[in-house]
Amino acid sequence: MGRTDRARRRRFRVNRTRAIMALIIALVVGMFALSVKNIIDLHQERAQLKTEREVLANQKEDLETELKHINEDNYIEEQARTQLNMVMPGEKLYIVSGSEDE
Repeated sequence: MGRTDRARRRRFRVNRTRAIMALIIALVVGMFALSVKNIIDLHQERAQLKTEREVLANQKEDLETELKHINEDNYIEEQARTQLNMVMPGEKLYIVSGSEDE
């Protein structure tokens, strides 16, 4: 009986060691997978922010161009006509309502 008890204890220790090793390996693999996921998410966010930055740069350029022309007489007249529906003396303003299909 002494030998079987020792063999059982040895098997128990070996199984316990294997279980601990398996748990450690599972934790390391899980941490690695989480790190890879975070890296992928950061790359996607970087690409999205780069696109957004390009859009904002284009908007900034358009606004800077508009700002350069804001005090010119032609620009002021165009804005008065389109936004305020103003006309020059002697001109007639026609407002058409409805959709293009009618």
